[in-house]
Amino acid sequence: MFLLRDNEFTAKELSTRLNMTPQNVYHHIRKLQDAGLIMVTEERRSGHLIESYYTVTADTFIYNADEMVEKSLQSFIDILNGLNEMGIAVEVTEENANRLSELHKRQSGLLNIPPTTYDICSTCSFSGYFMKFGPMNPILLNRILHYTSLMNMNDEEFEKSLELTRKLRQFLLSITTQNHD
Repeated sequence: MFLLRDNEFTAKELSTRLNMTPQNVYHHIRKLQDAGLIMVTEERRSGHLIESYYTVTADTFIYNADEMVEKSLQSFIDILNGLNEMGIAVEVTEENANRLSELHKRQSGLLNIPPTTYDICSTCSFSGYFMKFGPMNPILLNRILHYTSLMNMNDEEFEKSLELTRKLRQFLLSITTQNHD
């Protein structure tokens, strides 16, 4: 996507620049075209072949990670393993992953974070929500969405959110393998 923002490339040119096989690039091009994120701008004949040149359909795309759907228990096992890699030793079990998934879903539901209803590429797990929103840092967009959710809550919903955050923190601390004061 970033390469196609400033230039038009063929799938072969993209495969060379990305150090990927042309078949893999074609697979992703089809997915991106189906999602309306890239389009063919020109077709040129090269010998017996017709080469398509691709570009993005908008000037700016912002990927909103808050709207990614957690698809499996494995996602939450990966999160627990990630905490271990960050130096926070936790017990990685299916039971703990299920509990974390449950708390996450309840909190996301309370914050009115809608789930994504489509998957761009199930092969490489590249999914999410794209939109043309102007030039903005994705981290700032995530903060804006989070703050908007907080501001749209009534007092009762906000208190429930605090309680769920407290439960989530207590749960995470309860599965650590180190003592916390």
